[in-house]
Amino acid sequence: MKETNRNSKLSMKNQYVKQGLMFFTVGAALILAYYVVNNFSVIAGGLARMNDILMPFYIGLVMAYLLCPIYNGVTRLIYRLNKGRFKKPINDLRLARVIATIISLAVLVLVVGGCIMMILPDLWESITGLVMGLPETMSRFIQWLRNNLESNPEAMTFLEGKIDGLTDTVLLWAQEKLVPGAEAIINNVSVGVIGTVSTVIDIFVALIICVYVLNSKEKFIAQTKKLVLAVFKPDMAKELFELGTLSNETFGGFINGKIIDSIIIGIICFAAMSAMGLPLAMLISVIVGLTNIIPFFGPFIGAVPSAVILLIIEPVSALKFVIMVLILQQIDGNIIGPKILGKTTKLASFWVMFAIIVSGGLFGFVGMVLGVPVFAIIYTYISRAVNRKLEKREIETDTLHYEDFSKYDINKEDLFGKERFNKEAEGASVGDTISHT
Repeated sequence: MKETNRNSKLSMKNQYVKQGLMFFTVGAALILAYYVVNNFSVIAGGLARMNDILMPFYIGLVMAYLLCPIYNGVTRLIYRLNKGRFKKPINDLRLARVIATIISLAVLVLVVGGCIMMILPDLWESITGLVMGLPETMSRFIQWLRNNLESNPEAMTFLEGKIDGLTDTVLLWAQEKLVPGAEAIINNVSVGVIGTVSTVIDIFVALIICVYVLNSKEKFIAQTKKLVLAVFKPDMAKELFELGTLSNETFGGFINGKIIDSIIIGIICFAAMSAMGLPLAMLISVIVGLTNIIPFFGPFIGAVPSAVILLIIEPVSALKFVIMVLILQQIDGNIIGPKILGKTTKLASFWVMFAIIVSGGLFGFVGMVLGVPVFAIIYTYISRAVNRKLEKREIETDTLHYEDFSKYDINKEDLFGKERFNKEAEGASVGDTISHT
């Protein structure tokens, strides 16, 4: 009897402790939410400052991830060729890693330096050409305006009055705004120089981080596995490991594939522009190739400013360029892209567009590039969850069984073959019900 009373008291005590912890957690969450709402600007500033501090780590991790295939391949090759040269095999691996690190960094410097050397001469030539040709363009425009307005004296008088007023406004603006703002311009130039120096330092630190990550990634992965196994249950740990594998395959395949695809598109664009004799072929090809990394909208994003530049220089060249980009986008979207990327994302065009628009609106350029693989992972897990639910209920999981083509008087077996419909799907009636729309 006493034992029963003691157990009852312990149970009541544990219940009170749980309730107290729950009330404390809810109260702490409310206080924290109140603090966040009332100090949002301070917290946002702190997060922005932290983001600036961590920027070299972001850049270093991205560089290490992109260089990882080169590093792994060179390490594997050098270790195989050099195996047995030292008494300890670990020294063979160390030598292979040193050579792989040097080659990987050399490739990075060559690619980045090559892009800069290809862009800068044409960019400088285009800018100086536009600036030097601006007076002649303006004189031609004024002459055209005079020729068309000579037959209309009233319009000429009206425009002359407007031009005189505009001149007075410009002079007044120069006296009141431009001269006092010279100091601010100088300050902005100083800030820009300091920012450039800071960027160079960040890139140097990022290179060091990249080297550390490349040579220590196995240890970092092993430590992460130990942490996951220590914190989570075996089933949850297995799910997290599968998520990591899927993320690596999706991101790696997508990013590396898009880089190769963009290089090919840039080369084809340069060859086509050179064959047609279009100006600024190198500069525009680099722009088109870089923006092609963005799925779906990339070629058009790069084509718009390029077409504007060509329109200023030579309108006929702009028209030829636009036609060429449209053809190139069709070739890339239907032939080159699918061959290189394969089934990396497994997303329909609609969901690709949805991912780019939403992630681009939320996170800018980075979101436009990485939104598709992120959404592909989310889509994969949602699809798996839905299929597991259907399998538990012994309902057909093949989406094709729920598609209805009867409104077109088309039999699905004629389109996709009878082998896909051999099994009697218990969910067919459900599919028939929801597909008649």
